[in-house]
Amino acid sequence: MGGTGTSRLHFAVLGRLRASRDGRELDLGSPQQRAVASVLILRHGRAVSRDDLVSALWDAPPRRPETVVRTYVWRLRHLLEPGHAPDEPWRVLRSVPGGYSLRLSEGTLDWELFEQQVAEARIRGAAGDTAGARHLFDTALAMWPEPALTGIPGPFAEAERSRLEERRLDVVEARLEAMVDLGECADAATELTSLAEIHPLREGLHYLLMQALHRTGRQGEALAAYRRAHRLLARELGIEPNARLQQLHADILDRTAPSVRQPEVVSRQERAPRQIPYAVADFTGRAEETERIRHTLSQPPAQALPIVLVTGMGGAGKTSLVMHSVQSVLAAYPDGQLYVDLRGADGTPADPGTVLASFLRALGERDSYIPTELDERAALYRSRLAQQRVLIVLDNAADMDQVTPLLPGAPTCAVVVTSRSGLATLPVSLRIVLGALPSAEALRLFTRLIGAARVEAEPRTAHRILTACGGLPLAVRIIGSRLAARPEWSLADLAERLADEQHRLSELTVDTVTVESSFALGYGQLDDLTRQTLRLLALPAHGVYDLRTASAVLDMPAKTAKTLLERLVGVGLLESPALERYRCHDLVRLFARRLALETDPQQLRHAALGRLLDLYLVAAAESYRVIRPGHTVAQTALPVVPGGTRFDSVNEVLAWSASSLDDILMLLTQTAATHTDRAATLLLMLDAVLMHAHLWHQVIPVATLVADAAAHAHDRRSEGRARYILGGALAEVGRLSEAEKHVARALELSRQRDGDVYAMSLNAQGFLDESFDPDRAVLLHRQAADLARQAGNLSLEGMALGNLVQARLRGEGIDELTVAESQRQVELFRRLGDRSGQAIAHYRHGQVLARRGSGSEAIAAYQHALELVGEGEQDFVRAACHVRLSEAYTLTHQREEAVQHAEVGLLLARASRHQLMEALAQCALGDAVSAMDRPRDARGHWRTALEILHHIGAQSQAGSVEARLTSGMPDARGAVSDP
Repeated sequence: MGGTGTSRLHFAVLGRLRASRDGRELDLGSPQQRAVASVLILRHGRAVSRDDLVSALWDAPPRRPETVVRTYVWRLRHLLEPGHAPDEPWRVLRSVPGGYSLRLSEGTLDWELFEQQVAEARIRGAAGDTAGARHLFDTALAMWPEPALTGIPGPFAEAERSRLEERRLDVVEARLEAMVDLGECADAATELTSLAEIHPLREGLHYLLMQALHRTGRQGEALAAYRRAHRLLARELGIEPNARLQQLHADILDRTAPSVRQPEVVSRQERAPRQIPYAVADFTGRAEETERIRHTLSQPPAQALPIVLVTGMGGAGKTSLVMHSVQSVLAAYPDGQLYVDLRGADGTPADPGTVLASFLRALGERDSYIPTELDERAALYRSRLAQQRVLIVLDNAADMDQVTPLLPGAPTCAVVVTSRSGLATLPVSLRIVLGALPSAEALRLFTRLIGAARVEAEPRTAHRILTACGGLPLAVRIIGSRLAARPEWSLADLAERLADEQHRLSELTVDTVTVESSFALGYGQLDDLTRQTLRLLALPAHGVYDLRTASAVLDMPAKTAKTLLERLVGVGLLESPALERYRCHDLVRLFARRLALETDPQQLRHAALGRLLDLYLVAAAESYRVIRPGHTVAQTALPVVPGGTRFDSVNEVLAWSASSLDDILMLLTQTAATHTDRAATLLLMLDAVLMHAHLWHQVIPVATLVADAAAHAHDRRSEGRARYILGGALAEVGRLSEAEKHVARALELSRQRDGDVYAMSLNAQGFLDESFDPDRAVLLHRQAADLARQAGNLSLEGMALGNLVQARLRGEGIDELTVAESQRQVELFRRLGDRSGQAIAHYRHGQVLARRGSGSEAIAAYQHALELVGEGEQDFVRAACHVRLSEAYTLTHQREEAVQHAEVGLLLARASRHQLMEALAQCALGDAVSAMDRPRDARGHWRTALEILHHIGAQSQAGSVEARLTSGMPDARGAVSDP
């Protein structure tokens, strides 16, 4: 490669980012420098601006980020081209106007080699060499040892990881399809069962699983797999399985696929009307919907009139879909096609009598024979269509009163209706509800409009533009048309304009076509109360509601709210993906929110958000009570909310948090400055949920905002609560030095005004001190436990004692007092009936037993802790138990068990994004394989553990790992440290 003489560079992004020269690995430097390298490698051959590198590295850039970027590039240059002469140009990593470009030779990047293997595999498969294709798929996937760009920070790496993982899953699916075709169905079914659990929304995996089970004679299991997929898709997305899955289900039930009769040939009339408008040439996507419409319309005459109804919000592409779909079935209706725009959305709907007169003329009726009364015209219309094969398209219908007279009586005809209204009483053969375009289809449409070259030049920017469009076909088409007419525009310029929510709708216009006008048509049909309903519902950022949350925002009984919500669904301004659940499209929300700011007084708007905050606050306090029974902080004065949420189990709490937490965090961001006290209390009430599910990464920016807002308002109690959560969250993700200052501030603010939070902050401060000063940590935890005991807060006392035990474990020894305190924390959580607390308490007690030399008793304690946690709960606690079991089995010379538990612990630590626990798992795995006389593998795991510990700043824990690498032997005490 240029600049390196005859040396050869190789790069790998599939897994951890690696670079080598002539087979010798290069050190790419710090995580941020590696992030710069990842951008340049994946964009090789193309210019990468300094601004792109800054946005790739940081969501919130530091001061003078360009200087930092230049430093990283300088280091990479000297790494890639050592011995570079000062008077020679850089050949590998070149400067270009405004940025840099990395030049790679062919065959030097593992991602491209992977793609070449996959392309060759698909060629083999298309040529009928399924075995050869399967072999090549295996070879390609073997190049992928772990998630792409593992350990690389920054927004670019996060987005690329998701993109590359989707690509890997596509290839995994193709390989499994080849296995099924080759008859390896039993092995494929085993792998597919696991994959379908991990990726439940990938319908292709469910299809292959059903196929594999069916071909091995396991029809019952195949049908059960379909039922699981059906329930999941309905619950999560509010949709039916795709046509391919449904057909396979029907085939398994029938054992053979039903034959399809061809439509009968009917003679054409000389003057048959041909009114169907043209279909757009660049129609993209909606393949499944298109096929379902075509299938319904191409069937032979049945006993009842076939009616297809396509509904959806304005701009969803209903008319385009219908025009595209019917083109291939027009020959099946030789007696003509009738079309009318019923203008149902614009407030001046067409009169059905006038439409009937127009249809009758098109069918050859003379004006003098057309009756004046609506009923008589409808009867004549039905008579003229009797025994005829005519397709009628009723576009943009308002309601049933408009549609009913236009329905023919003959089952030989067919009708297609589009409407923003659901037309619930229309007796349809097929109902299609159009939502937003899937991201891949939106990208294909955008690419067809502006050309592949512009999208490939700015792929991330194209994604930002499409995200702003919310998958609405009309919005994508408007933006695409604007860019197509202005080839000199960069995508970045328009993306910046669309990023501003206040002005986004004004950018979505071309000529006289606007997204906003489409929404205004429906809004104009509403009465004042329903308009205000839409405006208030648009205030929260999340835009998704169940009936309870909508009622809270609107301050009205659920029955009244439901009537108004259904009215909004009827005009296409809300969607209803499931029973009593409603969704407001992002662009509709922006439209209605702007109207709210212009129309509704500030007091009304703030009150609406405050009621929603209160509803979540009551639910969060209830979740705290269930997860941490006996903890008195949940008894903080709360608002009275009629019919407040109640939970009967931790599983119910976790289901609630899984569906609500994102919405709550967005609401906290909105209300931090206007409802500071309630926002801080709600944040505090989320502590138990966040700890149970280890979702700290999500809460850090929100807690920062609430804490700063409270400080600005001089609300010391609220600031103390927010600082406590922020400090704890930072500590949980390993950012210990940052956590220290926030916990110290929480202690200062809560000392005289918030007893529970003060004791909780002492406990948190002790946690932070454990690695540096275990003796001081013990004193702080004991002080927290004493305060909690005096206040009757048994849950907090148990947590503080558990942390005290942990601090003792990090110190030099376990005395009899520590053993007693360990037993007391177990007993406290048992008395409270707190399964989660008991699990952690038994885990801590197991460590005490292990340190005292009671290996078999320690193993029993860890196993009991796992039983209490349960499958699928608290991944980071389960990870810790498996890691400690690995250590215990290593010390008791049960080596296979030690390796097995360390590997499970590593997977769970990664799933919960707990980097300290990941380091512990790597270290335990190194110890286990070292005991199996595999020193090279052991060193690899220890080095990985050390990298993670250095990355998160856990220097004190790193010493034990460094000792292992120096001596080549595990530490006799086993554990490195504890999370």
